[in-house]
Amino acid sequence: MGNSQRRRSALMRAVAGILLWTVSVLARAAPHWAGEPAVGSASPAEVAESLARGTAWIWPDSNGPHRPGATAAAPVYRDAAVLVESLVLRGSRVERGGRTQPLTLPAGVRLVPVVHVESAADAPDDFTPAQRDAVLAAVRRHGRRTAGLLQLDFEAPLRQREAYRALVEAARAALPTGVRLSVTVLAHWCTQGDWLDRLSVDEVVPMLYRLGPHAEDWRRRFERGDAGLARRCRGPALGFATHDPPPPALLARAARPYWFDEAAWSNPSRPPPHLIP
Repeated sequence: MGNSQRRRSALMRAVAGILLWTVSVLARAAPHWAGEPAVGSASPAEVAESLARGTAWIWPDSNGPHRPGATAAAPVYRDAAVLVESLVLRGSRVERGGRTQPLTLPAGVRLVPVVHVESAADAPDDFTPAQRDAVLAAVRRHGRRTAGLLQLDFEAPLRQREAYRALVEAARAALPTGVRLSVTVLAHWCTQGDWLDRLSVDEVVPMLYRLGPHAEDWRRRFERGDAGLARRCRGPALGFATHDPPPPALLARAARPYWFDEAAWSNPSRPPPHLIP
C-alpha cells in the first residue's frame, strides 16, 4: 500500500471514529430532547403526584396545568402561585406588566399572588423612593386579595443585596395581619452566609433548576440538607421545573413543592407529557 493509500485509510478510520462518537452522544441526549426525564430523575408519575399536592407557578402567558379528565375532587395541583403583577426597575423608573388575560382556577385551588420584580442593568444599587413605593403598593394591593400567602419573586443582583433586604422587611410590614410572605431565591444565595435566615419572611423557596454545569452537585447538597446551606434553604419548600425533574430522593424531601413549566402549561402545541399517564 502506498503512502497516499495509507493516509486515506487512516483518514477514513478517523472519520468513522468521529461518526460513531457523535451517534453515541446523540443517542444519550435523545431522551432529554424528547422531553423524557434524565436517568435518575423523578418519573412522570412522581412529578404528577408532587404537583397534585404542591403549587403550580403560573406566569402571564399561561393558564396553568391541565389534565384531561381532571375533576375538582382530584385537581392537577393544590395551589396556584400566579404572577399577578410585574415591575421592572429601569434607571430611576418603573415599568409595569402582568397578566393580559383572565385566569379561572379549578374549584378548590388556592391562589398565591406573586409580585415579580426585575432589576435592569442601569437600575441604581439603592432603589429610588418611587421604585420602592411601587413594589410596596403592589404588595399591599395583592395582599388584600389572598387568604394566607403572597410571594415576592425578585432575583436581585448582589449589588442590590442591602436594598433587597430592606425591601423585604418593608414588604413584610405592608402585608395585612395574617398574610404570610414567601420569597424565591437562587440556589447559590443559600451558600452566602446566614443573611437569608435573618429575613422577616415565612417561607424561602430555592429554585433548583437552571443550575448550570454543576446541577448534580447542587441537587446532592439540597437532597442531604448540607450544613453549608442557609437553614431556611433546608426547609420544606423547594422549586422545580417539569422539563428537568429532580431525583426522587430530593423530590421526596419537598413537603411544599413548587413547579414551573417553561413550555407554558396551556400551550396546545406542546402537551405536558409529565401529566399524561
